[in-house]
Amino acid sequence: MLRTEGTFYARSQHGGHQVVADNQGFLVAWPSGEMRYGSARQTIIALSNQTPIPLPHHRDPKVTFNRYFRLGRHSKSAPKLDTLALFSQKLTVEAPKVRIKSSPDISVAAPPLGIDLAKRGHEVRKLLYAGYGRRILKYGYDPEDVLQEVYKGLLVRNRGKCPFDQSKSSFGHYVHMVCGCIVSNYHRRYSRPSRNEQFGVLAMNDDDMVVVDVRDSNLLVEPAIQESTLDSVSMLGTLSAMVGERAPLSDVPSDLATLCFNLLVSGYRRGEIAAQTGKSLNTISKVLKMIRTVADEWRKNMGI
Repeated sequence: MLRTEGTFYARSQHGGHQVVADNQGFLVAWPSGEMRYGSARQTIIALSNQTPIPLPHHRDPKVTFNRYFRLGRHSKSAPKLDTLALFSQKLTVEAPKVRIKSSPDISVAAPPLGIDLAKRGHEVRKLLYAGYGRRILKYGYDPEDVLQEVYKGLLVRNRGKCPFDQSKSSFGHYVHMVCGCIVSNYHRRYSRPSRNEQFGVLAMNDDDMVVVDVRDSNLLVEPAIQESTLDSVSMLGTLSAMVGERAPLSDVPSDLATLCFNLLVSGYRRGEIAAQTGKSLNTISKVLKMIRTVADEWRKNMGI
């Protein structure tokens, strides 16, 4: 870009700051102190945006140095001559001497990535409660517990591959997206007991067995059956013998059926029984199906 050495002044709408152009660049006298720029383009961008350190998103007016400072053919001022001098001598106007100078642009540090929770933690709290407060209360969770999970998720993302970058998204949109992921994962984790466990006890209601709350059941008005009245060891022995007898009818070895029955009574699951016996899951599933069939028949015969 062409420029003239000397002292100039920025336009009035841009503050009228003094600009000194020399062989080292451009020196602008800002109210906060002097700042030197390596190119005329950086100088004009800083003056147009009225900031000593222009950032990448600041607007570039795309005007030349002479056009901005109204030099040469862009000058609108009339020559300072009296009327008689205009007729007595030939008026000549010389174009200012210009030269091209290339210098590296000043470097601007990029803003840090991530979210500083010490400064903006209260904003995260407001965004979480505004966007997901009703859902959290509907699920029955403590909002403060969910908030701590959101803080934890933001800290992990600050050190991960997707920290907050203000050049890609706004603060509110990023936090809302993270809160949605955290709330969904939190609900998926703590809703498993309600899907896999039964809350309440069985009770009769109009000749039907239903699950009711303990306080609504008749456990307190009906006497409990003492364990001494039932010979549980004898019942398990009888059921084990029936399983051993019925095993050959289902093409299952009697010793394997008896072993699986004892492991099942001890609380082992299908995968654990397969590991204990060294059999495949399909074989163990067949044996357990036979055991359940025998147990159902035994229960009906016993009237249980």
